[in-house]
Amino acid sequence: MASTVTFDELCEGARNFAHLALGAHAEGQMDVFLLEAGVSVERLAKAVLVRVHPTLLSEVKGNDDMLLHLAGATPIPPRRLHTIGAGTAIARLRKMGVLPRSEELDGLIELRNGVAHLGASTGDDYLGIFVDTICLLLDHLDHDRTEFWGTWSELAQVTLDNRFDLVQKAVRLRVSQGRFRLEARFGALPEGTVESIAKAIGEAGLVITDFNRTRARFRMLTRCPACGAEAAALLLSAEPQTTLLYEMELTTEGLQCGLCGFHLTGEEEVTAAGLSPTMRCKVEDLTGTLDDDPLAAGELFTVLNSGGLKWFDESF
Repeated sequence: MASTVTFDELCEGARNFAHLALGAHAEGQMDVFLLEAGVSVERLAKAVLVRVHPTLLSEVKGNDDMLLHLAGATPIPPRRLHTIGAGTAIARLRKMGVLPRSEELDGLIELRNGVAHLGASTGDDYLGIFVDTICLLLDHLDHDRTEFWGTWSELAQVTLDNRFDLVQKAVRLRVSQGRFRLEARFGALPEGTVESIAKAIGEAGLVITDFNRTRARFRMLTRCPACGAEAAALLLSAEPQTTLLYEMELTTEGLQCGLCGFHLTGEEEVTAAGLSPTMRCKVEDLTGTLDDDPLAAGELFTVLNSGGLKWFDESF
């Protein structure tokens, strides 16, 4: 009698939970990511053990009903289908030379089991070890990685790629996640929906968002590096000494897409995304509106047209 705990069921479960985990990570639901990632690792670890022999899923202590069933000696499974936990499965795979010892993997399983407190870590800390462990197990099973990861194949590949530094890798991961979110949110809607929404939320021109004596901040619409929609707000700033009379040299501080949630913060991430860290805009491109204070914006607009931000100290 074959066991009701089958290799194919365990592999399929591992794949489903892996996709749920990465989807949760993309949405910023880190507690859900840790839970689903831990279950995925456990399922695939058990699949490797089942491939050797189903009895490897049984506990050594306790009664032997499960052991007998997994060995095919009894046709009816026990009333409670209880197998080893993730920690024991991983420990057995380490003894078999399938998995290396890893404090990060142990931490992931502890968080999944609720042993450790989430406050000390984030899901980002465990994304790499999750993907790496799954890929090690897939390779041991000679199972195609692309087939397992499906739409998440690019993200898995980026996670394991050592050619990029931490900033480049973080930006590339966010690009993959942004594309996933766009598809999850708008994939089932009629063609042209994304473009219509992008036009509705977009705001043409160079918009003043804040200013004081030392710095002015702006935003302008640009194409999102992740989803490709013309719905990303490019966040810019200027200092008095870098501003010209008729042109302003602006520093790119970040980006936020209103459709897919992709974001960039700081010069390093901006450069890693392929955007220029500085750009020049004409004074006449200013809209003359400020998010919270249109009257102040009018004053700033006048100041800029009168000689640039270098007039701040004299005028305010």
